[in-house]
Amino acid sequence: MFTLLFRKMRNTKWMVLCLLIGFVMASAMMSTIPIYMNASLQRMLVKDLESFQTEYDIYPGAYNTSYGLKMDISGSEQQKAVENYNNKVEAKFKELGLPEKLDKKYISDEYLYVRSLAVSDGNSQARFTLGGMTDISDHISIKQGRMFTAGKRSDGVYECVATEKAMKSTELAINTVYEIADVFDDNNSIKIEIVGVFDVKDENDAYWAEGLDSQYTAVVFTDYDTMLGDCVDTGVVNITKAVHNYAVDYASMNMTDLASTNEMIAKQKTYFGENSIGFSMPASDILKDYESRSSQLQLVLWLLQIPVILMIIFYLFMVSQLNVEQERNEIAVFKSRGASRLQIMGIYALESLVLGVLTVIIGPFAGLGLCKVLGASNGFLEFVNRRSLPVHMTIEAVVYAAIAVAVFFVTTMIPIVPATKTTIVEHKQSKAKKKKHALWEKVCLDFILVGGSVGWLYYYNKTQEKLVAEGVTDTTATVNPIMFVASTAFILGLGLFLIRIYPYIIRLLARIGRRVWSPAQYVSLTNIGRSSTGRERFLMLFLVLTVSLGVFFANTARALNRNAEESVAYGVGCDAVLTEQWYSSKIESAQQTTPQSASQTAQSGTKQTSEESDEEDTETTIQYVEPVFERFEKLAGVENVTKVFRKDDVTISSNKMNVPRQQTKSDDEEKTRDDFLDQSVDTSSGKSSTSNVQLMTIVPSDFSKVCKFEDRLLPVQLNNYLNALAEYTPGVILSSSFKSYGLELGDTVECKWGGNEPFEVTVLAFVDYWPGLSPYKEAKNGGYMDFAVMNYDYVNVQTSMEPYEVWFKLKDGASVQEFYDSIDKAGIKPLTLESASQQTIEKKNDPMLQGMNGALTLGFIIIMVMCIIGFLIYWILSIKSRTLQFGILRAMGMKFREIIMMIVYEQLLVSGVAIFAAIFIGGVTSDLFVPLFQSIFDASQSVPPFAVIPERSDYLKLYAVIGVMLLTAFVVLGRLIKKIKISQALKLGED
Repeated sequence: MFTLLFRKMRNTKWMVLCLLIGFVMASAMMSTIPIYMNASLQRMLVKDLESFQTEYDIYPGAYNTSYGLKMDISGSEQQKAVENYNNKVEAKFKELGLPEKLDKKYISDEYLYVRSLAVSDGNSQARFTLGGMTDISDHISIKQGRMFTAGKRSDGVYECVATEKAMKSTELAINTVYEIADVFDDNNSIKIEIVGVFDVKDENDAYWAEGLDSQYTAVVFTDYDTMLGDCVDTGVVNITKAVHNYAVDYASMNMTDLASTNEMIAKQKTYFGENSIGFSMPASDILKDYESRSSQLQLVLWLLQIPVILMIIFYLFMVSQLNVEQERNEIAVFKSRGASRLQIMGIYALESLVLGVLTVIIGPFAGLGLCKVLGASNGFLEFVNRRSLPVHMTIEAVVYAAIAVAVFFVTTMIPIVPATKTTIVEHKQSKAKKKKHALWEKVCLDFILVGGSVGWLYYYNKTQEKLVAEGVTDTTATVNPIMFVASTAFILGLGLFLIRIYPYIIRLLARIGRRVWSPAQYVSLTNIGRSSTGRERFLMLFLVLTVSLGVFFANTARALNRNAEESVAYGVGCDAVLTEQWYSSKIESAQQTTPQSASQTAQSGTKQTSEESDEEDTETTIQYVEPVFERFEKLAGVENVTKVFRKDDVTISSNKMNVPRQQTKSDDEEKTRDDFLDQSVDTSSGKSSTSNVQLMTIVPSDFSKVCKFEDRLLPVQLNNYLNALAEYTPGVILSSSFKSYGLELGDTVECKWGGNEPFEVTVLAFVDYWPGLSPYKEAKNGGYMDFAVMNYDYVNVQTSMEPYEVWFKLKDGASVQEFYDSIDKAGIKPLTLESASQQTIEKKNDPMLQGMNGALTLGFIIIMVMCIIGFLIYWILSIKSRTLQFGILRAMGMKFREIIMMIVYEQLLVSGVAIFAAIFIGGVTSDLFVPLFQSIFDASQSVPPFAVIPERSDYLKLYAVIGVMLLTAFVVLGRLIKKIKISQALKLGED
């Protein structure tokens, strides 16, 4: 049997190779799940911890403990207590199993003084702390003098080192011997000498995570072992405090045991508390929060693999089916010559087993290599020079690969079972029989899949709308795994519908043009219309699935990345926004200061009324000095710049505004955004008003050159609104939420804030979105704020000048770093500085987005490779099985060129139509199902709304892959046809 097996594999080595490639890709894909998932989760944790360190200047991997010793115990008891304490801490840290970066012990005596500097009343002018720290010499640099020597010198002096700050604090000098004693017992004394002044070697060293200057201001350091031994034995030095700290190498933490680690940390807090040991671990809260975030990322990465896994199963089933179809005659001969079904199945099972063993060995390493490449993904099929993912081989990856091999072994054996039932006679008879409809056609599986997917989509969208309206933003609760299955089922259903109707369309075309078709065209149409073997239908379905999923993955990745980029661009509003401190002065006066025009560089102010004092009101005017605006135009890389004034808590009132009605909706009724708006009534004036308004004033002509905005967010282009505001300066553009107040176009409203006099503006338009203004910005009371946009010059005349923002548009290709440097050189000291490009980079570095980009890119690559291989397998089998047909056609007078054209026509009618149909189906699927990915984010406050907008570059990448596939196929098939000796194809007994 083994001899027969290896001969068979040798004779069909190209088919075996294709099966092996499929097996390897399948197992590699499966093994990437644990490898890539663990690496992505670890990257997410590391980024969270790095952000924590940057924000709070605390090393997050610190494992800090401290222990206070009693002062009335002997030296030997102190040494024993410190040793017991260190042993407990060491045992507990090892229990966690976290990677250790460093281990530091510290002891100190805080009650020492220098006798020679004591004054007559006995109080020391030179109180200091003597401390000992392990491995201190490896983490400091000596600035003056030298490092201390361990032990006592021959003259009885103990050597020490100190920082310059500590020496100033203690009034001690270098190279001077001091006699020190205990504050509470000065009968005995020892001598010390500071022989060196040091500083930290590396400020970012985890060794000094707690801070040198803040924690060791008055500490003089000596050797740890010397202090704990000789110094304590003298009876002068008493250990009052012991510290044992670890630094965890969080970049090497194992994500798989994180849940148990959090549980053990909680238990250790209780244990240390019961033993009077102080304990702190800055990363503990991050690790707790990480559990929920990691489960979310893990779920998303798993779900993204569902279509790919289904595609791999379909690929292997198709290849196996084609292989069995090719060898059905051989199987029937075996059956007729007395071979049992078990023996025949055993041959193919052994073949799959051999391939499976090779796959288990190769697959996990192939998956590891893929993960290393995908770690640099910055978008869909976009790679940057980024630090690689911390990927490593795990037993879990090998197990996944083995499971994949087991599943695909069963998949490849399924077509073998019915083939072993047929003898050679039955096989020949079956070729003459009319093919029956397949089971899926009889049960209308295509209609079931499409109808079920659309029905589920409608139900899911309705459910999501309710969740968003109720403010539910827990993504782990709203992400539904069925949405990934439904999208694949929708594609499969449309693909099945295509291959159901396509033979009838081809037959109709053949009948309509039978008088005009050339022989090559007619034979091609006839072959496809009959589709006797079903191979053409199988190939078309395969191409529809692969190409449609490729389009779906491309549009999914593009939508996710576009959403990230647009949210940043909308929030910032332009390339960069800067604010700086303005000089101001307060003047108390009962007379109003006349504000100056915005076009003048002068002093202006905002009036505020102080509290009543001695029955007399006074007005406090804050006068600001506007900086020279022209400085900003000269900064490096700046193309345009404009002034934008923003103010929150502005009051808008009008006689036409409706009195807000009380909300009486029950809990089960759908809520709208208006339910969250803050409205009030000014009963004194009879006007209705709202004070939760964010105001933006702009210079329309300059604003249009600077702002970034998607035109699809407004019914007409943004410049139309800017033109209206420029032509009618006392106008205002309000958020659409003002419509619920009863306001209409042309109404006059009153605007006021602070000590300014109210002024009137006319409503020019209502909009849902505006650059830099979020319709979901929360007010102090928890509601949503409205917004208003006005003309800067008009408002500046009506009110006192206040500090404004400076909005920049940078030149194409301008360096953000050069822009920052030019700000420093110009002497500008920003209070705030936002850069859209920097925020976009941070957004794209988000582990969730990176993980999804990598998973989608991986899925696309796998699917496209399977598409190429499956495409080649079909056409190679098709050419080999039709050698006799080619010989007959040649014998009937058809030229060799016409045979080539016949194959080209078949390529176009089968592969070409399937690919074009797949692109259309992929686009429809993207429009329907990609918006469901917004549930991964906070969909209730997504600004701008999540949108699926295909990118031409993504389709060009897809077309490039398809073009390479077709070109490769033509080259291979051309070489194969040239090798076929068509003139010798007609032989006696050839079938």
